Amino acid sequence: MKTYQITLPDELAAFVDRVLAEKKWDTVDHLIMYALGNVEAELEADAHQDIDALKKAIQVGIDQADRGELVDGETVTKRLREKLEAARKQPT
Repeated sequence: MKTYQITLPDELAAFVDRVLAEKKWDTVDHLIMYALGNVEAELEADAHQDIDALKKAIQVGIDQADRGELVDGETVTKRLREKLEAARKQPT
């Protein structure tokens, strides 16, 4: 197991102290591991969401091309970025 030394802003340090005092977590280590686990899960979910969104957008493009409804790459890229940004802003 690796050891890290971290410095927290006063607001976060006060939060950690409060959580420990209220017995919501038994140790700082467990609290930090839980928080990092949530960040890891969120990043993993975002990565899958981006891939799924890209696959769907690609299929839309293929379907449009099959129907002869071609759109320039700049427009497609703009629309895809807007959809991905909107998806990221949605609560999970």
